[in-house]
Amino acid sequence: MNDKNDCYTIIGRYDDSGHATVTIIERDADHADPHWTALRHTADLSDEAEFEVVAVLRGRVEVLVTQQSLRLYTERLMAEKAGE
Repeated sequence: MNDKNDCYTIIGRYDDSGHATVTIIERDADHADPHWTALRHTADLSDEAEFEVVAVLRGRVEVLVTQQSLRLYTERLMAEKAGE
């Protein structure tokens, strides 16, 4: 990938666990259309569990917070507060 826009960042989640996923997929002839790319990605991951795409972003996007990381951060804050 020469350009950060030569890919898609797909954000998704599993219905059963609520866990979020972030996947970078290079744009090529098979992945030119973002909707088709999202459908293919969903099909690939739905074999194991119910998966839904939350968003498809153009380019490589750095994820700073997910549901899981926010929950862990909050739990740590609560534990620190309880320990005071």
